[in-house]
Order: sequence, then structure tokens, then C-alpha cells
Amino acid sequence: MTSSITRKSIGIITIATGKYFSEFIPNLHESIKQYLEYPEYKINFYCFTDQQCNDQTIKIISIPHLSWPFSTLLRYHWIFKNIKEFATNDFLIYMDADMKVISKIPTSIYSKELIAVRHPGYLNSKGLFEIDRISSVYIHPQQRKIYYQGCFWGGQKDIFISLISKLNDLVNNDLLNFSIPVWHDESYLNYFLCSKNNVYALPETFAFPEYKNLENRKPYILHLEKKHKEIRQANEDALDVIETLTGDNQLKKMTLYQKLYLSSHEKCQRLEEKIIQRGSWIFRLREWLSFYKK
Repeated sequence: MTSSITRKSIGIITIATGKYFSEFIPNLHESIKQYLEYPEYKINFYCFTDQQCNDQTIKIISIPHLSWPFSTLLRYHWIFKNIKEFATNDFLIYMDADMKVISKIPTSIYSKELIAVRHPGYLNSKGLFEIDRISSVYIHPQQRKIYYQGCFWGGQKDIFISLISKLNDLVNNDLLNFSIPVWHDESYLNYFLCSKNNVYALPETFAFPEYKNLENRKPYILHLEKKHKEIRQANEDALDVIETLTGDNQLKKMTLYQKLYLSSHEKCQRLEEKIIQRGSWIFRLREWLSFYKK
């Protein structure tokens, strides 16, 4: 008498438009097939992209290529819009495209309600939680405990869908009000997770920087190095600012606006990192007083 094994299905979701697809997806997909599949689990690999793919084991969902940061900020939107596609899976995981699995993932993670990986850059210091008190994803000091990286997270199907639905609404409402958190999708993710007590914090070995000293640790997943400007397909051609502002070419004006936005946003990110990591006790005291004043 033979017994049949009911296989649970794991859905792996990633996004790779533009050059990201050819640069990262083949290696990511092969590494998942090698290290994530077990007899009792069926892996479904989904990729949001604007590229063509002949591999039938990759389930392609077509989306347009958007300029950064919208290519990363709108991940919750794309997943929510196609949520029925993933609803047949028991457990869902989001992974950044620029990752590579290098050793067997313990199946115990699939029994957790929610999983997220500790950010390897902030294990012994405060993470980059949203500190703007008027932001929709502001996290008050009492809740700033574990800072998670936005590259690897997931959970049981219903819980995952609840997360996606909530964050999709937050992003949409913020964009209607011309608001973007300083760390984009990662700010939203940490806002959601910091209020939950059912998050299983994975060690940094689930998103270990490719060229960081291992110090006798064995990573499960590497976060690969990438040339941001080249991969993001940023336009680096110099613009004649006066001619652009006074002329009628709307495309050039939009390109100039985008460059200025990216420059100022990256400056804000550097400033926030400096404030949080090396902020004075005066800054921390003022923030606590503002919190209790509410």
C-alpha cells in the first residue's frame, strides 16, 4: 500500500524590470531550484517584469518598467493587484531579484506566521526607522526594536495578503498626498512589522552582503552587489538647466525633475542615517518628549 504525500506550495515573488531581469533572475531562479525545493514542498516562482522569458517554470506577470524609486515603492501595488495569482499557495515569500540562495533553507520557516530578516547593517545599532512625525509610517521610539530589511520577508497566505493589502493602501494614500517615506518600501514594511508580535526574526544570514566578511558564519542567502546607476538605467547625460526650464520640451523637464528629486532624496537618506546612528542625546530626548506630548 502506497501513501501519497500532500505537498504544500510555496510562492516566491520577485520583481525585475529592465536590466534587472537578465542580470539577476536566471541565477536567482537556479539557486531557488537547488536549495529551496524539498519533496514535501512545491515551489512556484513568480516574476513581475517587462521582459520576455521562455522558461515555463517562471510564471511571468507583465508590468511596465518604472524609474526608481517607483520600481521598488510600488511592489505592494503590483502584488495586491495580482493577489489571486498567489492565493493557491500555502506560504508566500517576497525576495529581491539581486539575491542568490547558497545553502539549504530550513523548512521550519514555513511553519511561522510571519518572517522577516534582520538588516545586517543594523544588528548592534538603531535601524533607519521613519522619524518624521507627520509621516503615515512614523514609528515611535517604544516600537523601534528590530529593523528588518525589505529584501526577504513573507508569511502564511492569509497573513501575507493582509500585509500586502494594508501596505498597498498606505502607499496609495501617501502618493495621493505627494508623500514618500525616506526608505520607500522598507519604511512601510517596518511600520507594519513593528506592531506585530508574531514576526519570526530571521538572522542576517538570510540576506548576507556578498562581499562582507563571513566571520565563520554560513549564509543561506547572499545579497549581491550591483551597480545601482547602471542597473537602474539612470540617465546620466548632463542637462542644460536654463534651456530645459525655459523651453517647451516636457520630457527634458521631467528628466531634470527626476534627477533633482533623486539627488535630494539620497541626501535626506544620508542625513537620516547620520541623525539616527550618531544623533546626540538632545535629539533623542526631544523626540521622546514629542512622543509623550501626544
